[in-house]
Order: sequence, then structure tokens, then C-alpha cells
Amino acid sequence: MNKQLFLLFTLLILSFTLYSQNFGKIDSIVYSYPIRYKHPKKLADQIAKDFNTDIEKAMAVYSWITKNISYSYKELWKNNSDYNKAYYATQDNYYPSYYSSNYVSYSKSSKSGFKKHLKTEKKYREKISKKVISKGYAVCEGYSQLFKNTCDYLNISCFYVVGKSKTKINNIGNVKSSNHAWNIVEINFKKYLIDATWGAGSYDQTTHKFTSKPDTFYFGTDPKIFIKKHYPDFYGNSLLKEQISPEEFSNSPLYYSNKKSSIFNIIKPANGVFYRESQQVLFTYEQTIHSITYKLDDKEFIYNKEIEYNEGEIGLKFDLSNTKAKELVIFFDHTMVIGFKIE
Repeated sequence: MNKQLFLLFTLLILSFTLYSQNFGKIDSIVYSYPIRYKHPKKLADQIAKDFNTDIEKAMAVYSWITKNISYSYKELWKNNSDYNKAYYATQDNYYPSYYSSNYVSYSKSSKSGFKKHLKTEKKYREKISKKVISKGYAVCEGYSQLFKNTCDYLNISCFYVVGKSKTKINNIGNVKSSNHAWNIVEINFKKYLIDATWGAGSYDQTTHKFTSKPDTFYFGTDPKIFIKKHYPDFYGNSLLKEQISPEEFSNSPLYYSNKKSSIFNIIKPANGVFYRESQQVLFTYEQTIHSITYKLDDKEFIYNKEIEYNEGEIGLKFDLSNTKAKELVIFFDHTMVIGFKIE
């Protein structure tokens, strides 16, 4: 096995195990808290009493939010206000507070606008966070604003991040504008990527039903995994050194949010669009695979063709010449791993 791949795989397993163990202890305390608070400061005060380190406190905030806040599409666009206009109060940077001060320097001409923006934003954040924590529902903006606001009361450095996301196969090649929000916390000079919205469960856009299923996958997610489904407006918030263009993000296949997908490393194709002909998927995967199935739209099939192996690389072939399906999803051991659009 390639040494770098082995090291990455080992670190991923260790991090998942560490977070899983820590969250088990934290959840046992946080899940006994009230399911509603009148104000984020009340939650922060309770967390401060029960936990000592900033990382534990941040995990506790994530634990409470993902357990008690439900996603509600009805909340989308409800919070448009003069807050949006405040973005334009700065001449040089429209979304200043989404950036770490390590990333952005402000010119003298923008300082007054920057202060005005922060004041307006703080007032808005208090308003929306209070609503979310007392009512118990939100969209991504509400989840992320509440997470930041609670961290603010705990004196944990936290940033609100806006960018593009991919949640459906139909998004492949069609991600053009910002549609999601998440957070970065900075503790002991280390930054952690956090998406409490996706960590809370799943939302079916067809039935408009939310399924609560708290998951630690999106707390401190490795940036190389996070970028597969999140592309920040300010690329520095990806926490990656290597540059990935918006076009590469938009055109790449859809990765699903689970541990199997996180250790799935695709070699080719880089493009998530398949054409109706014979197609090959070449990848590495550092775990034993007991079964491979796939779906063409809603029809499921067992992969019974020969699997190619070459120096750690695994190859699968799909004949799409006779199908009218528009989507191909590959499953390892009955878990969705990656999806492609068929044209």
C-alpha cells in the first residue's frame, strides 16, 4: 500500500474513532438538556458549567443543535432584511465576517463600513439565533448562525461561512450560486470545518420531510473530504492549500456523506457526467468490500461483471448504451458511495 494513502487512511480512522468516543460522553450529558432555550446564552452557560476545554464545548454546541433543531424549508428566505444590505457597507469585501482576520486586511476606506456591517450583523445574528433555539427549526443559515452565536458566548473563535454545496446528482455541472452555510471554529490555532445542518439529519426535497439523525461526520471533517460537497465563496475557508476551481467542484461526481465515501478516492473519471456508452470508474478503497450494487434511477442491480485490480487500483465497468436512466449510484455493502449524471 502506498505510504501516503496508508497514513491518510490511518489518520481518518483515528479521527473518526476519537470523535465517536468523545461525542459518546458529550451526548450523554447534552441530551439531558432542555430541548428549547429562550436564548443562546442560556445554552452556552449550561455548556460552560459541564465542559472544560474549548473543543469539548464546541462539540457540545454541535451535539445540542444536531439533536434538537429540525430542518424546515419554510424558513428559507424568511430572514431577508436590511442585514443583506449591510454587506455592501464595505467597499473592498462584501462578506467580511465570513473570513478569518488571518485572511483579509481592510483598507482605511472600508473600516467605517466594516464596523457598521459587524454591528448590523451581530444584531441580526442575535435575532435569528434566538428564534431558532426557541422554535426548534431552521434552514442552514439558522443552524450556522446559532452555532456561531453560541460559540461567541463561550469565547470560542467561530466563523460563519457561505458557499456552494452539492446534494443531488442533478447538481453535477449545475452549481452556479451560493446555496449553503456552515462554520469554522479555531481552537488552539487549529481550524475545524463544521456543518451542523447536514449533521442533524436529512431532508427529502420531494416529500418535504426532515428525518432527524444526528451524526458526528460533519464535525471537524477533513478539508479534503469536506470540499467534495462544500465550496466556500472565499476559497481560503476551504482550509486547503491546493486550488480547486468552481468548475471542477461543479463538474465532479456526487460523493455521499458517510465514512465509506470519505475513504473512497476516485482516480477517474474526474467528470461526474456519463454518456450512454461503456464507462469505467477507477478508484482506490482501503477497506474490504463484500458487495457492490448500483442503481440506474430507481432500479437496483448487483454488480456481476469482472472487477479489475491493478496495483491497488480497482476498476468497474458499466454499459450505459441501452439505458434511459439519468442517474447512476454505486453502493458498497449497501451504502451509497458515489453518484453520476447520465446524459
